[in-house]
Amino acid sequence: MPPKKGLSKSAASRSLKSRPGSTREGASSTKAAKSKGRMSTKTKSVYFNHNVSGIGSSNEDESELSEPIDDLDSDDNEDGSDFSATVVMESEGNLESAEDEPSEEELGSVQKRKHKTLNAVTKNQAASKKSTKRRKRDDNDGEGEFDSREIFIPKRPPRPLHGISYEPYTIHPNTFLFLKDLRDNNEREWFWDHEAEYRAAKKDFDEFIETLSERMTQIDETIPPLPLKDILFRIYRDIRFTNDKTPYKPYFAAAYSRTGRVGHYAHYYLHLEPGQCRIGGGMWHLSESNNHGLQVMRRLIDRGGKRLKAVLEHPDMSKFFFRTPNMTPLEQFVAMNQGDALKQNPKGYPKDHMEIQLLRLRSYTIHRFLSDDEFAPNTAPIDKIITIFRALVPFIQFLNSVIMDQEDSEESVDSQTSGNEGDDGDH
Repeated sequence: MPPKKGLSKSAASRSLKSRPGSTREGASSTKAAKSKGRMSTKTKSVYFNHNVSGIGSSNEDESELSEPIDDLDSDDNEDGSDFSATVVMESEGNLESAEDEPSEEELGSVQKRKHKTLNAVTKNQAASKKSTKRRKRDDNDGEGEFDSREIFIPKRPPRPLHGISYEPYTIHPNTFLFLKDLRDNNEREWFWDHEAEYRAAKKDFDEFIETLSERMTQIDETIPPLPLKDILFRIYRDIRFTNDKTPYKPYFAAAYSRTGRVGHYAHYYLHLEPGQCRIGGGMWHLSESNNHGLQVMRRLIDRGGKRLKAVLEHPDMSKFFFRTPNMTPLEQFVAMNQGDALKQNPKGYPKDHMEIQLLRLRSYTIHRFLSDDEFAPNTAPIDKIITIFRALVPFIQFLNSVIMDQEDSEESVDSQTSGNEGDDGDH
């Protein structure tokens, strides 16, 4: 009820503040009335795998694609005050009788406050609309109800086997189909949607490598039995320092050495990619700043490179790797490693050196391509891969001997230096 005539401004203000419509309870009830009739839906997408019955619960690797949705527009001001209480208070004053109307001066101040309040409410609602994600509304649900449902999106089941079972000594055709589709759809959402196919393909390659590892330790005694995590390369790419932002490698790969897939020793390498399968080995991209064997290799080549040439000219190397006609094994070896070779002669060697093409190399690798059909069950792929790796053993052992010569020379220099320091200390 508005203040009576004759009351002072302070008394009128206290009278207005004491009305029930201006309390916090009134504000809360007003906000509840406003929110009643609003219908909003909070959705959350959850992936789960198929099981025998067709529906299953999600596992720990499954991701929720939807983000948390903020609350609807609030009527509260940034400082926590509620403008609706003032508006209700002003509207209730219109119901009083004419004899209790305030003076023109008091009415003018009330109207000014009302306009300021309405302007603040409008600005607050506009700001909240920009910073709040709108919830979807479902017209089929009743008014005033809040729907907090979860939408479960089933993942794709694995490909059908078509009568071909998974075997540990071969690669299933579905594995090649998955890698081919991944190359054409190299995106995270596609990968998550086809996670079941990835799991089946990865398990197929893992079992194949486990079978191959048992044979590798037999043909090269320097290869220790290692767990799969030390042999297999991850399918996830490191995109931090590259312009290619595709998140996955469209192939499976494994490497064997004295220290597994990592380390500076020579590797046996197997690469499984549709249309680009290859097998080989060696040392790739030797660094001059961290030269494990690079300087020793150049010194050997400078003296004629007889050991390297003898390994490359072995009949088994020509049978499995150097099969290009009208080119010598040495020329084919240089052509295989031109990708990261130096454009100019290395420091300390003249341009007209007889072996300048070998001296410019920073990678010493040998490889050959395999067709996808060579991994089929009727071709005995494990036996064929072992035969090729066996022909590569002398080359890998030669490279490791160069590395170990470098390590031995570094150790001898260190021991001589420490011994000289000890002699100087004694004197």
